[in-house]
Amino acid sequence: MDKNIADIYKAILELSWRFGNHGFNGKCCGDLSLVEFMALKKIQESNEITIQEVGNAINFTKSGASKIIDRLEKKGYVVRMNSPADGRVCCVLTTDKGKETVAGIMENYTLYLDDVLKGIDPQQIGQIRETLIMLVDTLQKNQPFNLITDI
Repeated sequence: MDKNIADIYKAILELSWRFGNHGFNGKCCGDLSLVEFMALKKIQESNEITIQEVGNAINFTKSGASKIIDRLEKKGYVVRMNSPADGRVCCVLTTDKGKETVAGIMENYTLYLDDVLKGIDPQQIGQIRETLIMLVDTLQKNQPFNLITDI
């Protein structure tokens, strides 16, 4: 195996740790877990999204996504509604509280990164941005593998 690939994987793990619940003294995103935040962010980015689509976006089953949405709904971040286009379809919408929360979390992380990266050359920051975007795009285009059966 290419050592670079192993190093990339280790770096991704470290980033996940630092930006997850453990990296900010147990508080990733206010009263949201990282997965709840990611689901809320996906819901906010869509005008009209179904529970199944939320699950697909965060690589969860519909049942798993439904449980996450239940928690978000109890916290007042989202509401379920019937689709205006097809009343048989249940959609999830972000409440004003949800929108404000996502905006606040995104701003806090952006300010944090700005502070952490302030000593790095702006050209290098652009390269980091491009590389991360390329990595995320590549990961999104490929189906995740099943760790139990594929390793």
